[in-house]
Amino acid sequence: MEKILQLTDTHLFADGEGALRGTRTAATLSKVLEHVHAHHSDASCLMVTGDLVQQETLEAYQHFIQFFGGFQVPVLCLPGNHDDPALMRQALDRAPFHLASHFSLSSWDIVQLDSHLPGSAAGELTDASLEELAAILKTNRPRPTLVAVHHQPRPVGTAWLDGVGLRNGEALLNCLEGHDHARALIWGHVHQASRMEHRHIKLLGTPSTCAQFLPGSVDFAIDPEAPPAYRVLWLGDDGQLDDELIELPQAADR
Repeated sequence: MEKILQLTDTHLFADGEGALRGTRTAATLSKVLEHVHAHHSDASCLMVTGDLVQQETLEAYQHFIQFFGGFQVPVLCLPGNHDDPALMRQALDRAPFHLASHFSLSSWDIVQLDSHLPGSAAGELTDASLEELAAILKTNRPRPTLVAVHHQPRPVGTAWLDGVGLRNGEALLNCLEGHDHARALIWGHVHQASRMEHRHIKLLGTPSTCAQFLPGSVDFAIDPEAPPAYRVLWLGDDGQLDDELIELPQAADR
């Protein structure tokens, strides 16, 4: 059994006072990580699924390192629409960070997909990324596989967010559905919890470590009641995946 943690949409600025829609993102992340250290220090790895920063600057990524650079387990990171992939690679090309698309645990594989689309809040996977995913799934059978991406592959029922999702989400799902060892697809971006299924694949969207978006809203809106959150995933040696969404009202910056 492997325990891994998914944190997403940390939206850090170059300093601790930077605020996203009124929420100081460093303050909420600090409290989230306090909970992580207190309750899940036995995790095999952490995953941060995009929008590591809000400011696309080297200083913002250095601030991210201040929070995550001391972990003694791998910290897997992929870019979101607010990231600068080149700056991200420059800053995080060091342990404990892992930016490669393929990462192996003892009995599971993790595939990270880069959906960053320059100049757009929406995302898209390149043909090369989908081909690489297909090649990994063809060769790593029967190892159970978890796939991570920043943008949601399907609508989540919030109109403005569904307009900036993964443009070729169905192509991704089509790629996964032919492989019964592809067990789950996780994402961030939507700042709200999602739980769906596509055939044998669990589809899980995880809220942000800072502010959340109001589910069901037509136009942009913050949910004033939704707290910072992260997800715990237990990956069984038999391929079973269980998860728990951890919501932290005490971490809210109010």
